[in-house]
Amino acid sequence: MAWVGRYEDIVAGREGQYRVRLMDNQNAWDCAYPGVEVLPDGTIVATTYGHWMPDAPPYIVSVRLRLEQLDARLK
Repeated sequence: MAWVGRYEDIVAGREGQYRVRLMDNQNAWDCAYPGVEVLPDGTIVATTYGHWMPDAPPYIVSVRLRLEQLDARLK
C-alpha cells in the first residue's frame, strides 16, 4: 500500500490525498518491511517480499511509480 499526502496530513491525522494498493499479498502474514527510495528523477521504488501468487512461496518484488502517473489515473 502506498500513501500519498503531505506531512501536515500526518501531523493532523488526516487521510491524505489517496492510497494505492501496489500488489495483493495472497497470505494473511509474511509480507512487507519494504524499502522505499525516491530516485533523482522523482521515480519512487518500493521493494518488498510477499506471497504474490496463491499457494506459491514468497518472493521479492520491486515496484516503480511516479506521482504524475498515479495522479493521472484519478482523472
